[in-house]
Amino acid sequence: MKEKVLKYLSFGSLALLILAMIAATFLETAKGTPAAFRWVYHNPVFIVLWALAAVTGLIYLIKAGAQKKLFTFLLHVSLVVILAGALVTFLFGESGSIHLRTGEATAAYELDDESPATLPFSIRLNEFAIDYHTGSMAPSDYRSSVTFLPEGRTVLISMNNIAKYKGYRFYQADYDEDGQGSILAVSHDPWGVGITYTGYLLLLLSMIGFFFQKDTAFRASLRRVASVSAALAAFLLLPSPQANAASASKEVKETLGSMYIYYGQRICPFDTYLQEKGLDTALENLDKLKIFPLANADGTLSWYGAEDNFPESVYDDVDLWTFLRKSPGLVRQSLSAGDNAGAVQILEGIRAYQEKTAAELLPSASKVKAERFYIRIARPRVQFMLCLTLGIVLFVLGGILLSKGKKYPKWVVLGGACIALLLWIYLTLVIGLRWYVSGTGPYVGRYNVMMLMAWFATLAIVLLYKKFPLIEPLGFLLAGFTMLMASRAGASPQIMPLMPVLQSPLLSIHVVSMMMSYTLFGLVAFNGLMGVLVRSSEARETLKDVSLVVLYPAVFLITFGTFLGAVWANISWGSYWAWDPKETWALITLLVYSLTLHNGVLKPFHNAKFFHWYTIGAFICVLITYFGVNLLMGGMHSYGA
Repeated sequence: MKEKVLKYLSFGSLALLILAMIAATFLETAKGTPAAFRWVYHNPVFIVLWALAAVTGLIYLIKAGAQKKLFTFLLHVSLVVILAGALVTFLFGESGSIHLRTGEATAAYELDDESPATLPFSIRLNEFAIDYHTGSMAPSDYRSSVTFLPEGRTVLISMNNIAKYKGYRFYQADYDEDGQGSILAVSHDPWGVGITYTGYLLLLLSMIGFFFQKDTAFRASLRRVASVSAALAAFLLLPSPQANAASASKEVKETLGSMYIYYGQRICPFDTYLQEKGLDTALENLDKLKIFPLANADGTLSWYGAEDNFPESVYDDVDLWTFLRKSPGLVRQSLSAGDNAGAVQILEGIRAYQEKTAAELLPSASKVKAERFYIRIARPRVQFMLCLTLGIVLFVLGGILLSKGKKYPKWVVLGGACIALLLWIYLTLVIGLRWYVSGTGPYVGRYNVMMLMAWFATLAIVLLYKKFPLIEPLGFLLAGFTMLMASRAGASPQIMPLMPVLQSPLLSIHVVSMMMSYTLFGLVAFNGLMGVLVRSSEARETLKDVSLVVLYPAVFLITFGTFLGAVWANISWGSYWAWDPKETWALITLLVYSLTLHNGVLKPFHNAKFFHWYTIGAFICVLITYFGVNLLMGGMHSYGA
């Protein structure tokens, strides 16, 4: 078969697969998951297209002599191995769920297609338990103690801690509301996982080796780019302006902010609530807020509002009951009468009661101090306006200079780098404080992810400004837009305990890889916009080389992050690929951008202007992957919103 035909079959199949996956995600939103699987994901035509793309692509590479470039060839081979593993899993693997009640044993479980199945052994639930975050009712882990019969082997199954027995794997999936039953995910895939993991390992090694390989398009673009482009800190840390209640003094606000509250499923400084809701709202709803820790009949401690029903023991203590019921109202009365000192005295009394009653559950003094400082600087309003202004100015200036064959003045480049460094320090401080207070890295939630992308963007400016001055307008624009999104994620983004499934150590690497790739794709999109606007064909070609230098690590990062996420998913809930909308769109994004790396084979990409328009349009995939899926499609990844 001629090389040209093989090329058209391979890339044509990929294009059809991309369109099919896009259609499937919207079909799932409109008609439900079963419809998407029936009409697309499990449709024989869809499977044949994957096989056609893999086989014809591999034959084309061999005919074109790609095996001479070892790591490039192995990279493509690894993708074929991964697809082979997925096919084996689809054809021979089984997955489902088993429902156990405490003390009961069963061998029956339900497959994902809702048909019944039988295990070659029985499994008994001995005990089920839920662990909670300290001082919170948010679960930190679920644990099932089970025994495999008749052997009598007893194991503990929890989130991210699976059990393996006679070729079957068991994962903690859910539990009954009464705490007496457990739902385990069951997976039986003796060959598919091994083949797929072999492909993942080969993929990782070939991606690393690629950057050491000679005579690649990446190195050629890098050489051309290198030849072409061989008192503010205090301002950046200014807290965002906030409205203060006219009736309350700064002393009242400070005293109230130093109290504690059970809010967002955790105990936190009252300042966090004030940042989110405002002082007026806090005072108006003080009776309803959970600011009073009380011992329950079973000895546990819970937090109550003044209007709640207290434990029975409280009603036997008239003084305590009066204090709990009347204190919030007396604060408002004192403020209405202009007696700020009286309000402060009552609030100090509430804080003293909190510290005495819940001393063991309260966060440490250092964490309280860190959080109160964090929430004052967390919203980057001034910072995002500064970034967007600088980005726009430098973007326009860069386009003008590039069209005339000139470079940025050195003082402009150095000044931009200094500002980027200060912004990076600010972002590091905010992210670090949040990390310290929450105990969790910046992996989940829109605020966290947007600030992390801004951190990467400013770091890119600091590291690359000398060899790549055009990084400055691109980096400032991306940092500005991401901080703008972060500032709109809530007046004070709540620091929530992570759900158990998100406590895997693989999470941080997965999210960082994905966010770095999204950041780089954003830089490429802005670079593409400049490439479209400049009139000089020479400048346009230079900008194309710049994009290629960024695209190679970006595509490799999203590839690594996507497949590492698959490993994490397999460890956590027994399925490394579920065609969840975000998984699917991450794969779509990967494939769409990977086409740009084949510009030597695909003739349209020879045209620099087409190349730049394509990179601008491709960024829509990134926006849908992160925002569109969260807002419109849902799925198991919707916690990322």
